[in-house]
Amino acid sequence: MTKKVTISMLFLGIIYCFSCFFILGIIIQSAIVFTHVGHIILSKKIIIDTLVLSGIAGITAGIGSWFFAKLDERKARKSSPSDPKS
Repeated sequence: MTKKVTISMLFLGIIYCFSCFFILGIIIQSAIVFTHVGHIILSKKIIIDTLVLSGIAGITAGIGSWFFAKLDERKARKSSPSDPKS
């Protein structure tokens, strides 16, 4: 038996994707600034830009993965079960 795809899983997926993209964005921004300036600068503008970009990417990835999981769940219900004994 598989887990049902619920709305709470949608929000958890969005939060997870948002946090992963935010951390990755901060690391990439820091690396880019470090290569150009020579030291790490995390200004308010960089953090806000990263928050916006990770928000867009996190919401899109979360909704997309939830949507495809919902499609797979529906497809599994419609298909006839295979005979495991043969």
